[in-house]
Amino acid sequence: MNCATSARAAGIHCVIFDTNILIYVDRGVASAKELIMSTPERSISAVTYMEYVPFCRNKRELAVFEKMLDVLQFSIHEIDQAISYQARQMTREYALSHGVEMGDALIASTAMAHREILCTSNSKHFTHIDGLMLKQYLPD
Repeated sequence: MNCATSARAAGIHCVIFDTNILIYVDRGVASAKELIMSTPERSISAVTYMEYVPFCRNKRELAVFEKMLDVLQFSIHEIDQAISYQARQMTREYALSHGVEMGDALIASTAMAHREILCTSNSKHFTHIDGLMLKQYLPD
């Protein structure tokens, strides 16, 4: 499932969640869970998936994570050549000045490529990126 064109036409922006939001949900932060549940169109980057899996302690927890993605109809956006190129340019421009690392650059580039709002609790790595729609989440 992708962010539906009809959702955009209706003024509903799709939200791509940063890894830290999923970690808050895993830690039982109710507001993070409510945020995800109240978002009608949800996605993550393939990078977020790969960053989150090591937080799973065993295959059962991994299965629970994947079931959640399925049940809540998360889109998982793969990294393509255009996203990779934009992330490389972003890293070149912002790594030394703002601490943007590879994962952040790939997630931001994915959000921009799909015209989605990036929801993160770590906005300091993203606020300076022109053209990125950003939503800051502050945990309880």
